[in-house]
Amino acid sequence: MNGCNFYILVITCLVFCLNSVYGRRRPDGRWGDWGPWEGCTASCGTGISTRTANWIMNGIKTQYLFHDIMECSAAVKCPEDGHWGVWMMWEACPVMCGGGVHKRHRKCDSPEPTYGGRDCTGDSSEKRLCNNQTCPAVPKDFDPSFCLTDVFICKSAKFCVARKQTCDGVLHCDDGSDEIDCATVSNFKQLDNSGCSMTKNTASRSIQLLLAWLAVIYLKY
Repeated sequence: MNGCNFYILVITCLVFCLNSVYGRRRPDGRWGDWGPWEGCTASCGTGISTRTANWIMNGIKTQYLFHDIMECSAAVKCPEDGHWGVWMMWEACPVMCGGGVHKRHRKCDSPEPTYGGRDCTGDSSEKRLCNNQTCPAVPKDFDPSFCLTDVFICKSAKFCVARKQTCDGVLHCDDGSDEIDCATVSNFKQLDNSGCSMTKNTASRSIQLLLAWLAVIYLKY
């Protein structure tokens, strides 16, 4: 191969390579314009609405989609069912002995039913027995003339007690009325046949003091 032919071959190869690199059309890809927003998915309350854009390759719309999502609200509020609130405290027992009934209540307000929602199911109140211990009996030797003095007359009108015995935490009246309407009517005591009385709290504290005393003796010796 002479020198002239060699240069012709080199130039031909360069032209071919340049044509291969720059002669081809580069791929042209982009996202197309956004389509319209679709309707809200919710018939009430909140939902979502979407719109899409297609990927366009070399001027041809492809099946590849890009989704844009936003929250939307329907014109109608959704029904919201009611739920019960917490139980209120038990009402005071109407009697102090002999058995009574008291109630407690709750409201359908957590939340209340709105926009046609269903009401709470179940009872709005409940009741239970209270203070069913036996009432003290009227002493056989009771003298009704005692009631003519400055005393507390029981609501039963069968017995009366000294005023200092009212609201003392011990049942004296045959209907327990000496302990009604007191500042503290719970944890009251009832005299037994021996005339002694002790509440559960008092007994518990006594046991705790005894155990503490025994522990001191053990550590000392």
